Amino acid sequence: MRRITSEDLYSMKWASDPEVSPDGKKVLFTVKTVTDEGKLKGYKTNIWLASDGKVRQFTFGPGNDWNPRWSPCGRKVAFLSDRGKDKTQIYLLSLDGGEAVQMTSGLSGIGDIVFSPCGEKIAFTALEGGAESGDSSSDQDKSDVRVITRIRYKLNGKGFLPEKRTQIYVLDIGSGKVTQLTEGPYDCREPAWSPDGRFIAFTSARFEDHDLSPVRDVWVIPAEGGEMRKISSGDAVLSAPSWSPDGKYIACYGHDNKYWGATVTGIYLLSVDGGPVRYLTKERELGVTETPASDMVSSPVPRPAWSKDGRTIYFSALVKGKSHLYQVDTVTGDVGAITSGNCSVYGWSRALREDVFAVALTSFDLISDVFIVDLRSCAGPEEKLNGSPVCESRLEKSPLEILVGCEGGKFSSGAAKRLTRLNDDLLSSVYLSVPEEIEVKSPDGTPIQAWVMKPVGIKDGVKYPLILEIHGGPHSAYGVAFFHEFQFLASRGYGVVFGNPRGSTGYGQEFAAATRHDWGGKDYEDVMAVAGYAETLPWVDRDRMGVTGGSYGGYMTNWIIGHTRKFRAAVSQRSTCNRMSQFGSSDAAYTNGEFEFPGDPWDNPMAYLERSPIMYVRNVQTPLLLMHSEEDLRCPISQAEEFFVALKKLKKTVVMVRFPGENHELSRSGKPRHRVERLEYIAAWFDKYLAPKPDDYGIPLRNPEKRLLEF
Repeated sequence: MRRITSEDLYSMKWASDPEVSPDGKKVLFTVKTVTDEGKLKGYKTNIWLASDGKVRQFTFGPGNDWNPRWSPCGRKVAFLSDRGKDKTQIYLLSLDGGEAVQMTSGLSGIGDIVFSPCGEKIAFTALEGGAESGDSSSDQDKSDVRVITRIRYKLNGKGFLPEKRTQIYVLDIGSGKVTQLTEGPYDCREPAWSPDGRFIAFTSARFEDHDLSPVRDVWVIPAEGGEMRKISSGDAVLSAPSWSPDGKYIACYGHDNKYWGATVTGIYLLSVDGGPVRYLTKERELGVTETPASDMVSSPVPRPAWSKDGRTIYFSALVKGKSHLYQVDTVTGDVGAITSGNCSVYGWSRALREDVFAVALTSFDLISDVFIVDLRSCAGPEEKLNGSPVCESRLEKSPLEILVGCEGGKFSSGAAKRLTRLNDDLLSSVYLSVPEEIEVKSPDGTPIQAWVMKPVGIKDGVKYPLILEIHGGPHSAYGVAFFHEFQFLASRGYGVVFGNPRGSTGYGQEFAAATRHDWGGKDYEDVMAVAGYAETLPWVDRDRMGVTGGSYGGYMTNWIIGHTRKFRAAVSQRSTCNRMSQFGSSDAAYTNGEFEFPGDPWDNPMAYLERSPIMYVRNVQTPLLLMHSEEDLRCPISQAEEFFVALKKLKKTVVMVRFPGENHELSRSGKPRHRVERLEYIAAWFDKYLAPKPDDYGIPLRNPEKRLLEF
């Protein structure tokens, strides 16, 4: 056994996008790995297949393969791949054998592939008009000057957005003919076939100034082309349409946009023929489609799924730090949890003809694996968990438990079966620090959910340094998920504490919206209450505490060191320091005046400046490491530069580390070597100022001469 390291990232495997076959007997999923030559370049993604108790790699192309989708008969698989010269295109592969066949060409921006009910056609999205100019060598002499006319012209991770719009297309598999269904100066996404194959539903914002609003409507168009029809009310943010088995209704995710980005998403039910919209889960205020923050896992958000009789809609939701499968009765509105336990579902799908689910799970000690949840049978006697009936399935050779059941006994229950063990060799060879859940009271009495991790090798009677971690958002949440950064810090001799201050999701609408006009207010009190609780623990050295966070967590780190001297060192990642200048330089902050802040900065400049950490820069005494990606468009690197210059001019202790070629997602999907270097810079900065002592640990610390970086 040994301590986990930053370089263990190179051997990790990540499962995503589990797709169960129509009969519930097979599961496709993707596995992402770091290639031998890809430590600086990137990753390799292939599709895998679980069938008849065996798991094997299913695609072996020279490029990346992803987004696998079963045909209705379960004998063919469509997927996206960049293996050819034509960039990302649709491929078709038969389970009977043979090579994958490229089905499209000359298109760019392809996504959202979905089979028709008969299996003879595939609807998908792509940029209108074929490949983007610039893909051809004939465009070399064209000007590289850009003329910008839209406010939404760039996006983090993508750069400049294409001038062309995304439209709905249909591929006839037999003839290879591709037909464009939608057109116009509006993006059309998320196509969904009606059960009889006659219509396709999709989402689009087809109104003036749509770039200034998150509102999206559900539209329906004949599958052969023709006039489209809007079936939603034009005042809600809707996504992921899913037809009922009888074709009369469409379920989707949505909210009324009352609190903009802080609005809790739920399940909406629309009548295809028009009429009032039903918000099925409004009273529960579940964090539908959300998962705990992690630097390890992600997966496409699946559409709501219907039961065979059309009575039940399935979905996933985040509640108090855990994301699980839920179901809602379309008649009564009753909501019940299908799965529970100390783990989180971050990807899932339901079989077309059976109540069988494929789920991707993570937990504090499970990086990423795929499971089957079968509601048709129950393995073991019914027991009680927090007053709710469940069926408990203990996973062989694993401490993880999945509890499958529901609240109130009104719904089905079933059994869970593990399909993969992608990281067992790694996890069985390293020491892990398992977080302990705590509840902290903020000064006004508000309960705050948090977790504490002890350093690896802790001994009785010894005090240790501790790091406060703050999540991004603010409308996201920490929870039960594997976090490499946390485990790495624990292995380097640090305790770690993390929690969900006001503004976090998974605790209802009022909690999520509590940061309105109050960034650095009650949320600051909450995170400081978490830190205050941690410093009372008998093993914590209150004189050796550090703080770090990314995005909003970076903003809070900058804010904290301007308002308290509690922390001996700080690391601010992908942060902001000036809410006024970020408003116009970010790819998304121009909407902040609609809810988060009281108006636009030119109308209320002091509201932005008063909540900007740079205004309190003279108060900073804490040594600060600023880490930022040079291509971050969400929190542009100018934010780190502003703070760095201000601190340097005032003779404060500050260092800036810049990551070229990386964006806001560095910690989650950046180049592997940069992700490792990022972790080492964090540890090196805290090592300098918080100084873990090797003799304090029952398990030897990593030898200093083996550290990758130090200041």
